[in-house]
Amino acid sequence: MPIGQLIRDLRGLKQWTQTQLAEQLAISAGDPTGAPGRDAVKRWETGKVIPGRHWIGHLSGVLGVPAGQLAAEATLDRVNRRAFLGLSTLAVTHGPLASEMAASIGGRDPGPLARVQTTHGADIVTASLTDKASTANLRRWMLDGDLPILRVNAAGILAKLPGQGYADQVARVLAHDEDVRHLYLTAVISRVCAVDWTTAGRIASQPTSYAHRVDFLATRLAREALNPRDSGARWCSSVMLRELSPMIGRSPA
Repeated sequence: MPIGQLIRDLRGLKQWTQTQLAEQLAISAGDPTGAPGRDAVKRWETGKVIPGRHWIGHLSGVLGVPAGQLAAEATLDRVNRRAFLGLSTLAVTHGPLASEMAASIGGRDPGPLARVQTTHGADIVTASLTDKASTANLRRWMLDGDLPILRVNAAGILAKLPGQGYADQVARVLAHDEDVRHLYLTAVISRVCAVDWTTAGRIASQPTSYAHRVDFLATRLAREALNPRDSGARWCSSVMLRELSPMIGRSPA
């Protein structure tokens, strides 16, 4: 999801104009010239320019979101511009880890997938390296893995297989495995809505407690519900939209 959309959505959440956001950034940066100015904000939001590290740091403070989330969005945006999210470009960042995971999956070793929840990008690359035998291992771990972290990682890779052939099976697991559902929901919310992991987990558990941000959350999740590369993210986004729907349009002014 382009960083420009995220900046625009977060600005809207604060009910600021582009000029007001620029003013807040100038104050944060202590720049007497008033930089970056409204035109720079407009270029960021329309996708003509991707903010650099300096302004990402100030955007993080002014908009109240983790800098790492903004940086991740900016990185994906740059990758998208260069290679339309091509696997070869994603592999530059995620290739070594994905290769390790693919080798362990092929060797029927669930160890690496049972350590920590994998990232969206790593899952995409790993899915591209997965053969038929490895897919069978992932399916078995998704259904019967001893640890929730193993089951959600297996589901995450299967959800991103080219062709989306396991979309229905992943959806059934998300619907019936509470632990996997919570972990997957948390990951999607954190990535898509630019919030830290703890906050994302709270939103996943109690979406109605975030009524003050419901329109922002719904806007971001509605876009993710159309993600063609991740059936799990589509399912999770749709579920969250259903939970948030009674509150949409009622955010306090």
